[in-house]
Amino acid sequence: MKKIIPKVKTVLKIKLHIKRKSGLIVLLALTNVIVAVLRLSKYSFQKACLKREIRWPDLGNADDWQYKILTEAYKIKIESNRKITIAASDGIELVGHYYERKKNAPCIIFIHGLWSNCYTNGVPIYRITEENGWNLLLVSLRAHGESGGNVSTLGVLEKYDCRDWVNWVVSEYGEQMPIFLMGISMGGAVALMSSDLGLPESVCGIIDDAGFTSPLEMIKANSKEKIHHKILSDLFTQFVNVGTKIWGGFDLKEANACVAVSKTSVPVLIIHGDKDKQAPVSMAYKIYDSCKSERELYIVSGSEHTDCYRSNPEKYESIVSEFLKKHIPTN
Repeated sequence: MKKIIPKVKTVLKIKLHIKRKSGLIVLLALTNVIVAVLRLSKYSFQKACLKREIRWPDLGNADDWQYKILTEAYKIKIESNRKITIAASDGIELVGHYYERKKNAPCIIFIHGLWSNCYTNGVPIYRITEENGWNLLLVSLRAHGESGGNVSTLGVLEKYDCRDWVNWVVSEYGEQMPIFLMGISMGGAVALMSSDLGLPESVCGIIDDAGFTSPLEMIKANSKEKIHHKILSDLFTQFVNVGTKIWGGFDLKEANACVAVSKTSVPVLIIHGDKDKQAPVSMAYKIYDSCKSERELYIVSGSEHTDCYRSNPEKYESIVSEFLKKHIPTN
């Protein structure tokens, strides 16, 4: 009996040692998983949202169409205008350029796409407003161009920036000036996302060219094109949102164009290419179906992302001009 007890104690010690070792292994494994998630989420966040250098396309490598657009964009940039600087709700400095054609004429606020600029993206609306004698405000998104900030929130804060620009026009020119919002790609999505933020009654319409439903759906759609695996693309999308929460302090779920337009009374025009892979045309239909206000849909056959104007400039200008004229108050 005396010999058995030491053996029992030895067995118990061995089991306790194994249990402790197993617990340590599990703890190390969990730690490695957490570290991996943090690293991947940070990398995803940086790739999707961190400010980067944006260079204009090289004129020497441009085709005839691109060359024409770029040379006109350079002219717009140096054209006489009023530089406007405002503070966003979180203190970030935002910069825009105001081209006045006629006092009290409608003002179109134009928002460019992600990692682009207001001049090259703004050529079509510049032409339209110049021809019709309407005023134009070209704004730079946060973390872009002359505006401040190091992080793009993909619509989460930009929708409030859009409202701030509207409020600037009202404070500067009064409520009698009709205001329209227009954007391309993320700029279009941002304009739509701002539609339920209690915009002034002087906002008469919103034009969305190639916008997306939400940044999460956009990221998922784009990652599928590159990763070619649904589970992996879903994981990447989740890593981005985890990253924005941890490293950026914002939640991408707070940016949704469909939710916004389901609560707005502002008329909406949606323009989209049926060959768009970055923001699939299904997003345009989803936004259209969600919209509870007066809405119009113009699908451009054969057009890819942000190429609707290039596909048919005359038709594009006609569609946009007619929408604007239709909703300019007659009084």
